[in-house]
Amino acid sequence: MNENTLTVLVADDDVTNRLLLEAILRKEGYDVIHAEDGREAVEVFERERPDLVLMDIRMPELDGYQATELIKAMSGDVFVPVIFLTANSDIDSMVKSVEAGGDDFLAKPYNRIQLQTRINALMRIRELYSTVRLQRNELIQHQKRLERERQMAKRLFANIIHTGSLDQPNIKYLLSPMSLFSGDILLAAPKPSGGLHVILGDFTGHGLAAATGALPVSSIFYGMTAKGYSITEIVTEINTRLKTILPVDMFLAACLIDIDTTTHTLTVWNGGLPPLLVYDTRQLAISLRIPSQHLPLGIIDGESFSRRVEVVGIHQGDRIYICSDGVLETQNRQGEMFGQDRFDALFESKLAPQALFDTILGRLSDFQAGSLQQDDVTLLEICYDQSSLEQRAGTIEEEAGGRGRLSAAPSSWRLGLTLTADLLKVLDPLPLLIQALMDLQGFRGQRQQLYTVFSELYSNALEHGLLKLDSSLKANASGFVEYYQAREQRLAVLSKGEIRIDIHHQPDAGGGRLTIAIEDTGNGFDVNSALLPLTENLGHAGRGIQLLRSICDEVTFQGSGNRVEVVYRWR
Repeated sequence: MNENTLTVLVADDDVTNRLLLEAILRKEGYDVIHAEDGREAVEVFERERPDLVLMDIRMPELDGYQATELIKAMSGDVFVPVIFLTANSDIDSMVKSVEAGGDDFLAKPYNRIQLQTRINALMRIRELYSTVRLQRNELIQHQKRLERERQMAKRLFANIIHTGSLDQPNIKYLLSPMSLFSGDILLAAPKPSGGLHVILGDFTGHGLAAATGALPVSSIFYGMTAKGYSITEIVTEINTRLKTILPVDMFLAACLIDIDTTTHTLTVWNGGLPPLLVYDTRQLAISLRIPSQHLPLGIIDGESFSRRVEVVGIHQGDRIYICSDGVLETQNRQGEMFGQDRFDALFESKLAPQALFDTILGRLSDFQAGSLQQDDVTLLEICYDQSSLEQRAGTIEEEAGGRGRLSAAPSSWRLGLTLTADLLKVLDPLPLLIQALMDLQGFRGQRQQLYTVFSELYSNALEHGLLKLDSSLKANASGFVEYYQAREQRLAVLSKGEIRIDIHHQPDAGGGRLTIAIEDTGNGFDVNSALLPLTENLGHAGRGIQLLRSICDEVTFQGSGNRVEVVYRWR
């Protein structure tokens, strides 16, 4: 039997009719098989799987209607045409034939041309069915492969772009993607010196295309935070990377914040997101609103990009709120947006602070009821709790990957560095110094303490020694803006002066002795000024020297206070 030859099953209890049809069909090039009644027709069909069936209606055992129903059931999703052979052409017979699964009729006596015409038409339909079935099966397999890839990508994204420190009890957040992948990004990481870095971002678009931009952002954010870089360096690096890799029609609206538990300050860079709000839990009102001051990331680069940040004071218990525009653009069934006014009104309700976040989510849900989500929605609440944030920083090495090499073999070494005015304008040496110490000795478990020591020593030398800033400006929250504006202005015009750093390590029993000396060429300061004990100083300034003494074994000021030497012993 030729594989390309169509096989026709002729089911008729009249042998004359069978032979006549066989003669016509064979003359047209078909292979023919027979069945003498309905039951045999079903059996032959199951065994031979013909391409077409000519079915007489009136037969013993099973009539043509019953046999056709069984044959159609066995065919499944394969289209096998059935032409009923009948001497009756009344409407009732036709309706019953269609209900049984018949596809056409052929009246007796048989006409060769009519038979061939009907067969040709049904074979074209069969071929169309086969094409559709093949395409459908290919589509199903493609969808299965795509779903497997999507699920794998989702697991990879979940592992790579982890939320970091958002599991703290003083943090609440909603991250609701419009599809499987979110175009919004929300990351948090503890700083080596204590406190927290957070970035909330909203990429243009939705789904996987938008989410892929989160990979380099996550890598830069966690890596640079762990090394001690400030959010100005971090946002600059993220912008440079996104400007390089993103298409021209894609960018990242983002807000980065630095919560500093030592100075009780909040540093903010907001580019393209709704205003950051600080809620005063004592007055039950918004105390600060920091709107976007910059273009989103990935649009401009080089000197045109602004690193300027806002620095404000915060108090224990204050709540910080950041959201993506998906919150404000949430729509109801009438197409009306939730909007900034409704959002702000929730903070004017004098609600208990601990109920505010859940109230916002409830109002959003009620407003959106019955309408589809149109955008990724992200909302973050951080309660400023100094003890929680400082405790979390202790796990920075395990969470952020800043492990360095193991401290198994303490050794003797010395490291010196001189920073001129030109370098001081553009370089933050702390991340480089800490990483050098990690590479030289390891200091496992010591990163946070060491970063705090170096940060206090370097800030004292730069801000007070060379820039001659008065820390009393930071005695209250309102003075912070003036202090950091003055710092930025004086540093920009600094033309002379140096900071010299000398680090000497010597092993001792069970660990080592790290001696750090930092000297500036400034006029020095009065080291004998009365200072509050660290445990009693809850203000914004005057904590540096006490903090050093609480960490280091020895703290010695030399000359006019412009040289400080500390001894840090570790085990």
